[in-house]
Amino acid sequence: MTSTGQHETTRLTARAAALDLEGAAIVVAAIALVAGALVALPFFWGRTLAIAGPASVSQFAAIAAGVAGAVSYAVGRLWHRAALTPFGGRPDRAADASPAGRTIGGAAVFDTIVIAIAHGIIALLGWLVLGAVLAEGFADATVYFVSATVLAGAAVGVTAYAVFLSATRMNLMRLSTVLAVFAIVGILAATLSAPDPHWWMFHLSALGMTNSISSLTFNLTLIVAGLMMAAIARYATDLGAVGRGASGGAGTAPRSAVLRVRVCLILIGVLLAGVGLFPLDVSQVLHNASAVGMLLAFSFLVFWVRRALPEAPRAFLVFSYASFGVIVLAALFFVTGYYVLTATELIAGVIVFAWLTVYLRVSGAAERA
Repeated sequence: MTSTGQHETTRLTARAAALDLEGAAIVVAAIALVAGALVALPFFWGRTLAIAGPASVSQFAAIAAGVAGAVSYAVGRLWHRAALTPFGGRPDRAADASPAGRTIGGAAVFDTIVIAIAHGIIALLGWLVLGAVLAEGFADATVYFVSATVLAGAAVGVTAYAVFLSATRMNLMRLSTVLAVFAIVGILAATLSAPDPHWWMFHLSALGMTNSISSLTFNLTLIVAGLMMAAIARYATDLGAVGRGASGGAGTAPRSAVLRVRVCLILIGVLLAGVGLFPLDVSQVLHNASAVGMLLAFSFLVFWVRRALPEAPRAFLVFSYASFGVIVLAALFFVTGYYVLTATELIAGVIVFAWLTVYLRVSGAAERA
């Protein structure tokens, strides 16, 4: 067969697979839409509902979409697969080709559950925010129960469709986007719903110190984001791909260097979860230890990543060192009284998340090479 014929066959096969995937996504969306409408109908029957607020259309749709999003992610991971895995690896790896690689391991199930929960929370918060915006645009408007049922079902269906496709195409580069969106949506939702509009005059941790939905959102965002980071550390640092590394194997990076980076990534995730798990008013010692420990782990990570990822472009290394320098500079500004603590925390948090997002994308690009 000529190269042109092979290319055409490959193109047709990819096209058929893409169409097959879209068809499956439509079926999943249809099932979710019908299920969402059937569940909503008894709650909405005979009522006139507000667009946003307690017992509103958007509140029900957000909760239902959150559940549907988490379930759709698990269904998407099982599509065309013999095992539940967070996302696929390179097809030429033995772990993917062997029967052992197709077994359901405890770590793979845990990772998948965490990422599925993240998708569900993004859907929940996203529909709540959209409902609040629509309520402002349609002031004092109400929705009859039939329309509310259709709208709620549609929200659940759209969520299931999008999340299913996200799950089937998940890789490190896409997951970096999910992590960033999850963190941004969660923190913004917490700040917008904070009972004290002047929380920023104290520190960022003040968002998690009240008995409100804002604090629950803030702390839950940190906990789930931390678990996500710890979960994906295994895939961002594939020890199987580096082989024996510097000691004479086929790998391009020393195994010890990759292992150090993996430990740092896991520590950052666990400590980030600790910041949310131990709010400042619950345990000041554990909260501060988690926050400081996360920054220390990030500092080591910045200087160790070069040996663990030698394929990384020079621009990434420059970005890494610059990120560390900006955090140090912000800390100095706080010590000298030029910055308030909230500004310092925001700068450090944004930089750490930005670096992690870029690292995941660079690592994903190196894996695809």
